[in-house]
Amino acid sequence: MATRKKLSASARVRAYLKTHPNAKPTEVVAATGVKLNDVHSTLWRDKNKARADTTMHITMEEPNVDGDSIKLGEVVGGLVLTDMGNGKARWIRQEEPKVDMVNSPPHYKVGGIEVIDFIKAKLTLDEFRGYLQGNILKYSSRVGYKGDASEDVGKLIWYANKLQETFPA
Repeated sequence: MATRKKLSASARVRAYLKTHPNAKPTEVVAATGVKLNDVHSTLWRDKNKARADTTMHITMEEPNVDGDSIKLGEVVGGLVLTDMGNGKARWIRQEEPKVDMVNSPPHYKVGGIEVIDFIKAKLTLDEFRGYLQGNILKYSSRVGYKGDASEDVGKLIWYANKLQETFPA
C-alpha cells in the first residue's frame, strides 16, 4: 500500500482557497490550522507567481512578415511586437492562462450550464446529498494514488462545501 504524503501548509492554504476564493486570511487560518504568517506568505508567493505566469516571455523567434511594416502590439503568427523601452522592440509570445480544474473546469460548462447545477435540478435533495457524499468519498480515497493529490484534496473540499450548503444555517 502506498503511503500518503502530508500536505504542506501552503498546499492546505491553496486547497482551501480553491473552494473559497474570497476567504479572508483569518478564515483560512481557522479552516486549515495554518499560521497567519504562513497564509500571508503563500498568498504573496502565489500573487507574484500569477503575475509571472501572465507575463509575456521573450523569444528569439520571428514571424515571416514579408517585408511589411509592423506596428507595436500587432500579432503575427502568435507573436506580439512589444516595446521593450529605449527605442527597442522584440517579438514575444504570451503563454495561455492556467485553467482552474477544481472550481471551474471548462469541460463542465459545455452547453452553457454547469453540470453540478443540472444534476441538482434533476435530483431530490436527498439524492443530491448522496451524490455529493459519493464524490467526497471518491476524492478522499484516491488522494495520493491518482493524478495530482492537491487537486483531489481541492475537489474533496469543494464537494464538502457544496454538501454543507444543502443544510440550513
